[in-house]
Amino acid sequence: MPKTYAISGGHETTVEIAEMILNEGGNAFDAAIAAHLTMYLTEPCMASAGAGGFALCYRESDGVRMLDFFTQTPRNKEDLLNRDFESIVVNFGNETEEFHIGMASIAAPGSVAALFELHKNYASMPFREIAAPVKDLARRGVPLNTFQSIDLGLLEVVFERDPSVKDIFFKDGRILGEGENLFMPHLEDFIDFLIDEGVDGFYKGQIGAQVDKDSRERGGYIRREDFENYRCNWRDVIVLEHLGKQIIVPNGPSVGGAIMGLLFKLQRENKHDWIRSILDFKKRKYTLKQIENAFNSNFPQLDYSLNSGPSANNGTSHFNIMDGDRNAIALTCTIGEGCGYFVPGTNMQMNNMMGESFLLPEGFHNWQKDVRLNSMMTPTMVLDAQGAIEFLCGSGGAGRIPYMIAQMLEYVYLKNMSLEEAMHASRVYYHNNIIQFETGYEAEIPASMDSKEWMEQSLFYGGVHSIQIDGDGSMRAMGDPRRYGVAVSRS
Repeated sequence: MPKTYAISGGHETTVEIAEMILNEGGNAFDAAIAAHLTMYLTEPCMASAGAGGFALCYRESDGVRMLDFFTQTPRNKEDLLNRDFESIVVNFGNETEEFHIGMASIAAPGSVAALFELHKNYASMPFREIAAPVKDLARRGVPLNTFQSIDLGLLEVVFERDPSVKDIFFKDGRILGEGENLFMPHLEDFIDFLIDEGVDGFYKGQIGAQVDKDSRERGGYIRREDFENYRCNWRDVIVLEHLGKQIIVPNGPSVGGAIMGLLFKLQRENKHDWIRSILDFKKRKYTLKQIENAFNSNFPQLDYSLNSGPSANNGTSHFNIMDGDRNAIALTCTIGEGCGYFVPGTNMQMNNMMGESFLLPEGFHNWQKDVRLNSMMTPTMVLDAQGAIEFLCGSGGAGRIPYMIAQMLEYVYLKNMSLEEAMHASRVYYHNNIIQFETGYEAEIPASMDSKEWMEQSLFYGGVHSIQIDGDGSMRAMGDPRRYGVAVSRS
């Protein structure tokens, strides 16, 4: 009997590996573990063993649970005489943005812990079998697709910082281009290491020790104890009642779910006028703590808590998987821009979560010790009146993430658009004191406001990869073309 499933994500090979696991008898979580491992090669600007993120996991027997595997600040803040912390400017075409990279920008990563936490709680296949097709892929490498080649070009200054990966990401003195094969010579061995040594091998063994050594020598804060004490956390989700649905979003340390709740409230008050609602939200100029307070004031029964420090995520990717038994996962991860340091013998780049200038209003290196960083990443699920899952999605897009997901849900559930119609429908945002909108946006733009029309769909407006389940149980999946998303479904 043919398998039933749906997958949507940011790279065709990530989706293909997940599909392979499902066709070999694995469930959605087995496929997610394989997909996340695959991202280490296929999406190196967004994912690695040095990344962090969030996942919503759904199983009919126990509903939706949130896995927090985001990054954690170091347990101690030493006075560094040789602090490695470099400013870089990334030119995105329409605008430039400053970031900071180097060893002093690294926070403790959660990606590897998430692989094994998902496996312990949900998997049906041995880890070795799940990783097998990823090892095969690692032997061959993967051609750079359009989106990854664009991102690699933007972040060239980061990737050229570590001479150990020069021959991986550069050819004849230039950064790799679209269609050229990306091959990581140490990735297969690194996957074997994870198979043989497990989560402790990474956090309490060789990897943590190596990062500690290099961090001490090169001017970083991260230490072996930060690896040894890192833990994934299972957290309660937030359940938002909106448009007659239960919309499930992450609790803290994600900020995106709280923003979505406040936006939905404004939408109801403003008769679903997105421009007015976004302006109403933006004019409050909330700090993170004020978002927490505002959400709890409006929704005291939901008990939202940031429980952490500053916020971060830029180089972000997302995928969704659902199988024929209605197991489902929506997973979002990021390495920021990457710090420019690759752990020797792994080809894995660490994150730069403590190098985001706009996240540290008190100045650099004033972060709180031993806390989860915050993030706008907002993997999302929608349940029907009987508690059955009927929609799941997520997006990249930094601070715009919750706004783009919220608009997508209103297109589907308020305007009753099909998944394809909703995906292509024009989106709007308020940025740099300008109303920014995609061409075809139907609502009237206030004459008193400066506005900018985007004539083509852009990754500026996120990448809301999605899966929708119809009343008859059939599934549809779609990747957002703004981020060259891909999808496959078999019903």
